Amino acid sequence: MGRMKQISAEKMRKNGAKANKSGLITKKASMGVYLIVLLLAVAARTMQLYSNTDFNTGLYIDSSPMKNYTMIVLLIGFVLLAAVLIGGSAKDKVIDSCILINPMRLRYDRLKKKIPSAAGFSALLMALLIVAEIIFDFVQLVTSNKEIVKTLTPDEAEDYSMLTGYSWGMFFYHFLMLLVLLNFIFMAVNIFKGDGISPGNCAAFSLYAMWKIIDMMSIISDHVAVSRYSEYIYEIFSYMTAVLFFMNTARFFNGMEKKSTRFWMCMTGYAASIFAAVSVIPRYILLIIPTDYDARLSMSIPKISDIGIVFMTITIIAVFWSTYVYRVMPRLNIGKRRWSRAPMNKQYLEIENIDVKPVDKL
Repeated sequence: MGRMKQISAEKMRKNGAKANKSGLITKKASMGVYLIVLLLAVAARTMQLYSNTDFNTGLYIDSSPMKNYTMIVLLIGFVLLAAVLIGGSAKDKVIDSCILINPMRLRYDRLKKKIPSAAGFSALLMALLIVAEIIFDFVQLVTSNKEIVKTLTPDEAEDYSMLTGYSWGMFFYHFLMLLVLLNFIFMAVNIFKGDGISPGNCAAFSLYAMWKIIDMMSIISDHVAVSRYSEYIYEIFSYMTAVLFFMNTARFFNGMEKKSTRFWMCMTGYAASIFAAVSVIPRYILLIIPTDYDARLSMSIPKISDIGIVFMTITIIAVFWSTYVYRVMPRLNIGKRRWSRAPMNKQYLEIENIDVKPVDKL
């Protein structure tokens, strides 16, 4: 990511001109490639987990690279996405209801980058899923303690707390999740108001990065060696790419972009959405397939908040269609009323008769 610093308006303009270069195809085609790759990768991963995975060890039964259809689809898909993003064409798009001048001569970095409501709804969905994950953590803790209470005597059970085992580490983790939740709510409010992603939202993305780094450390500590065939590898990839996406998004909306910021913002966003879908959706599908269910009892259940990554990243990317910049220019008119001269009082419009005396000729 490099050092975050504000750049000049002229450099922003050059970055936009460089990103919006001409190409053989439009960069909007990247969304079509993304959808195809996501569907194929999810289908391949579902078959891979169902027929070629030993959940007791977390490894593939047949570890041949040619049997790893999911990885083959992802590699080809990411190459195609990068090719479209690099070689495609794009143009700046200004909101239709705005005029194409800047009468107040605002600096480029002060012009709003407008985001549609879809991104706001995705932010609210992300917040709701985080709430659900916190509730599930407490439900799981209480359920475990209830099982322990059954083994205790009545006197011991009376003094036993249902929150036994809730540590300061878990409290800090949930507090961090609450801060991330609030940021997504505030971001949704800003989007619905038409203010877009504010500098405060950009700064708070670091809390999301901290949250996901803790999750990655937890996975690695629980599984000393995370094998390349493990079911957790795609979960880790989704967290890594989501962190990079939000950091690039913060750089862009905070006026700190570099030449390649828009490319990496879109590329990591596509990757995070696909990795999250590949990690979450196949495992939920396996939960509802009745055949051979006993063989999947040791399968880990993905976090429900990971579903939000699938939608949150892609709705922000769809705003730009890879490099589009949405700017809101200040208006000179309100609705269909234009500025006009204020009416003058009648007394100033009446001209009194003035007696003009002839001037004697010299």
